[in-house]
Amino acid sequence: MKLSKSLLALAMLPMFASADDLSQTQNHIFQPKIVGGVTADPNDWQFYTQIVSRYGNRSYCGASYIGNGYVLTAAHCVEGDLPSQIAVKIGGSIYNGTDGVRANVSEIHMHPAYRRATLSHDIAVLKLSSVPQGVSAVEIAEGSLTQYASVGDWLTVAGLGRTSEGGISPTRLQEVDVPLVSDATCRQTGGNYTTVGDAAFCAGVPQGGIDSCQGDSGGPIVINRGGVVTQLGVVSWGIGCARPGQYGVYSDIAALRNFVDGVIGTSTQPVDNVSVGYTANQALSSFNVGEIKQHSFVISNTGNTAFTVENINLVGSGVTDAVVVANDQCSQSTLAENTTCRVDVEFGAAQAGEASATLNFAIDKTSTQYQAVAKAQAKSVTAPPSGSCASEWQVSTVYNQGDKASWNGQLWQAQWWTRGDNPAESGPWGVWQSIDSATCSANQLPVETPIEPLLPTQSTQPVQPTQPSQPASGDAYQAGNLYLAGDVVTNHGSTYQCLSWPNSLWCSATPSAYEPGVGSAWSHAWLKL
Repeated sequence: MKLSKSLLALAMLPMFASADDLSQTQNHIFQPKIVGGVTADPNDWQFYTQIVSRYGNRSYCGASYIGNGYVLTAAHCVEGDLPSQIAVKIGGSIYNGTDGVRANVSEIHMHPAYRRATLSHDIAVLKLSSVPQGVSAVEIAEGSLTQYASVGDWLTVAGLGRTSEGGISPTRLQEVDVPLVSDATCRQTGGNYTTVGDAAFCAGVPQGGIDSCQGDSGGPIVINRGGVVTQLGVVSWGIGCARPGQYGVYSDIAALRNFVDGVIGTSTQPVDNVSVGYTANQALSSFNVGEIKQHSFVISNTGNTAFTVENINLVGSGVTDAVVVANDQCSQSTLAENTTCRVDVEFGAAQAGEASATLNFAIDKTSTQYQAVAKAQAKSVTAPPSGSCASEWQVSTVYNQGDKASWNGQLWQAQWWTRGDNPAESGPWGVWQSIDSATCSANQLPVETPIEPLLPTQSTQPVQPTQPSQPASGDAYQAGNLYLAGDVVTNHGSTYQCLSWPNSLWCSATPSAYEPGVGSAWSHAWLKL
């Protein structure tokens, strides 16, 4: 972390200051990445870890994976954060990329002696929600710093911070070699440098030009001894970036090793790997306003420890209308290793736009709140002017409640959502109701069977056409019957009425997930009287 002397008297601010912070401090700014370095070989830094927001990819601090589901970073990088707000990417070398192994954080442990004003004891350990697979850990120093390096030895620091003071961020991980500076030399710089030597050390050259910078905070500084890489420190702070006479300051891991060991423990027992598999964001195919969109959320156990799914909650957003859980196999289900469960949902749209259904859930083994989102574009079907030839009824067109179409010399109005229902065949309770005459000559009358002349002995009263009968009030509910808005049925000793559109679409579902009074979804289709 790079800091001006004028600001040190006020507070040691984090290395991920905002753009406004940078502009306001003018030449006394916190800078982000490696200065005077080169693009690093990702194979040399497989343990390098980025700290990101829970739902983003842009790193604001560095870190290192030290094994067994734990990450090492600077305390000022996570000060004030909740575990649910951050995540890590292990082995990622691209800035704002999708590379690396992503993992959520379940616990944040900051050194109890950490002080924001001086950035003393600037170290923190993050426990991950599960032990990631296919990643590499780095060895960290123990005992004392002098067991690994002497003054003048070259150390290597890496990060995705700015490449110059006030400069820009690189696209790929940078590294630079800096020599270890004695505590006495570093203290002669004055100011907060006088505290170096307790639990921190300095590295750099007096003429400047090479250094870590803002955005590198929390990242590793290592030494390579005959091919054995050991992390000696954590990027903490500095004055500016690569300024002459101003060194980079690093938290001394060896001096702080007791704290690290106290968090991660020294047990060699196998660690349970709790890992939840699900699709966080999924784009579905588009659908028409008035139709019902169906989707299945799948939750799987991708770890080695069984867990129980809890607190399932479904929420609609955007233009979503009437979102319901049609089938829930996951609530209170215990998933063994490599097993899955499914939550089937249905939703409609009140108007054109983006409709989304969000499934929130938790498990009994972690404190993480999981969220899966499915989105689809709802499209409107534009109706032509009523009564015109252009508004002629089409068998493949979707009509919503209130839409009009001309057919068979009549102007018809849809009573609810419909597609493929011939207006001329609608009865008194049908989906189409005639509201006016239409003069469009393009309408084709349906072919009717010629009526034979009546014999003298036959009745001269016209024969009324047989119309579909509406279910009688109070009839016993039967799955598969055609129930319309306002129909009344009895089921298990109670009386229910089919709700208005679009909820009435589910009154006749087969097999019924909305049987009146049964299960958890029936109230989306029926009103208990």
